[in-house]
Amino acid sequence: MSTRDSLERTGATLILFGVWAAIVLGPMFFPEADPPPPEIRFTTTAVAFLVIGQMWNIDFERAIDGITISIEDRPRNDDGD
Repeated sequence: MSTRDSLERTGATLILFGVWAAIVLGPMFFPEADPPPPEIRFTTTAVAFLVIGQMWNIDFERAIDGITISIEDRPRNDDGD
């Protein structure tokens, strides 16, 4: 991957994250602004992080495999046993 591609991808990520932050987090810092409805907040968050994940090749299954989840003091078993 060239430096130019990496720079463009980083710029696009920062812009997308900035737009997401303005929509979702903006009303927390500007009390006079009305917060968006939950449907808009959740949809915007899902789309933003899916696009960022695709741009940076972040695979959810690969990321979740690194997390240990225990239920009732037993480790997670992916084999279904």
